[in-house]
Amino acid sequence: MPPPAAATISVRATLAMLDGDKREIADGVANDQYVFWLGSGISRDKMPDLRDVAKRVLVALQERIVVGAPDCRFRKALTAILVLAGPSPEEWGRIDLDTAPTGWADFDSLAARLVNNYARMLNVAVDGEKADYLLWDILDAANVYADSAIEPDSEHLCLAALAIEGVVSDMPTANWDTLIERAIMKLAGCQPVLRVVVAPGEVRWNRQRANLYKFHGCAQRAIDDEGRFRDLLVARSSQINSWAAQNPVLAAEMTRFIVTRPTLMLGLSAQDSNIQGLFAAAQATLAWPWPSHPPAYAFSENALGADQEGLLQNVYHADYNVANRPLMEAEALVQAYAKPLLLALYLHIMTAKLKRLVELGVPGIADADRDKLHEGLEYARNCVADGVSPDSAIVTELIEHCGRAMSLFRSGDLPMLANGIYAPLTAEPLHRMPADMAIPSSGLCQFAIANGLIGLGLARGHWTATKADLADPASGAMVLDGRSGPAKIYFAANAQAAIKLGTNGLVAENDDAVIIHSHVIPPSMPRSPRRPPGRTGLARTRETSIESLLAGGADVEAMLDLFRSQVAL
Repeated sequence: MPPPAAATISVRATLAMLDGDKREIADGVANDQYVFWLGSGISRDKMPDLRDVAKRVLVALQERIVVGAPDCRFRKALTAILVLAGPSPEEWGRIDLDTAPTGWADFDSLAARLVNNYARMLNVAVDGEKADYLLWDILDAANVYADSAIEPDSEHLCLAALAIEGVVSDMPTANWDTLIERAIMKLAGCQPVLRVVVAPGEVRWNRQRANLYKFHGCAQRAIDDEGRFRDLLVARSSQINSWAAQNPVLAAEMTRFIVTRPTLMLGLSAQDSNIQGLFAAAQATLAWPWPSHPPAYAFSENALGADQEGLLQNVYHADYNVANRPLMEAEALVQAYAKPLLLALYLHIMTAKLKRLVELGVPGIADADRDKLHEGLEYARNCVADGVSPDSAIVTELIEHCGRAMSLFRSGDLPMLANGIYAPLTAEPLHRMPADMAIPSSGLCQFAIANGLIGLGLARGHWTATKADLADPASGAMVLDGRSGPAKIYFAANAQAAIKLGTNGLVAENDDAVIIHSHVIPPSMPRSPRRPPGRTGLARTRETSIESLLAGGADVEAMLDLFRSQVAL
């Protein structure tokens, strides 16, 4: 059987979907309208899946059975779990509780059937032990899910980048792991970007740019403070069924999200009764009409499952009928799993921000000229999309390149370790950017225009682009290769950043390099000592100013011609 389309879709194809019939969802994310509901699917490649969990429970209980003791408490518990798997009479006949389950003929099949009964499985009691014995002692869940050796995957890295960009402000999750926290630490260092809420009283803490609500508990907190947080690890069916009653504060907070903002589910099946109950309660409080703009519900899946269809039926109760149902389900389905979808969303939103910066930088620009710069930005984005895949190493490299380029642009320095490997284009979502009073003097608008011109040059074959060498501090933000050969490209937001490129030794006098200034070019300052000569014929590093280009008018064709002559590529 071929893998599902949602798993094999390319980043470029996902971008095409976000540019096309899922554009409202992409724009909603760019404006921080969606609440991201996160499930175990985003950690599938890093954490044990439910089938493995079931196998571990079966094996561990069987290993504790006292052979020859029919009243053994572990035999009793194992039998109760097997009943949940619904073995046929023939399968019961092949099960020998006195032998290792790995040798049972139906071991894999039984474990697979326990997946949809995982909460009931973990609810099985072992005589003489605490109610969470299977979770805490048999599975050692806290240590497994808080394992510091496990690195964040591409989903967590993209979520972290989107959160730092200010477009994912709220993330309720049923996950116990700490991979999102680690991803944000990797990208943002010690900067106060993330608030993590686990216990009810923590909803009173100051909100941060990103807010993670771990409503089923946190493995690391349970290790650090067992007395307070162990009982907050939710896994058993009895806990799930009584969760809303036992957690009125978090339940109210989650209901508020559902009522006030659209929902995007990533890796979350929504099969747990407490999640279904939250959405049903929200519908009774203030239902979303259908259609809504952007769509009120979206699922990152290959196809909608029964629980997701049931959720739509609950929340669109009045409008869910034979005529509307196919349209509702088609609108809600985003047929890309979290890996390609989040990476495509990141590229889409970064480009959307650059487009908005172009418009803010030249408010009276003619539609045709604006569209050309937007076209250049999209072309460059698509070139990047063609060269990446949602592999964690590739995503890390992409994010590091972006962070390095922004650090060089703003300060003329490489990123500081304490601040992580990433710096945002802006910390505000798209709709709040026009109100950011720092943008006009930040050089960002000119930076966006420069990237639009570079993208146009790529589209028209004036040059090609390759990524910088992250191992070489003096390799620029990127490399453009034209008729006169390759040149390292630097962007400078202001005079100080431009000067520091030289004083920090990142640009030498005779480098094959171009510095693209947002504002006027400052007086020449001593640069780093000359390096061994590269290609000949160009006397020194070339410099151009976007502000000066704009002084002659916003005709993009004229700007591109002048830009090409000044960068001499």
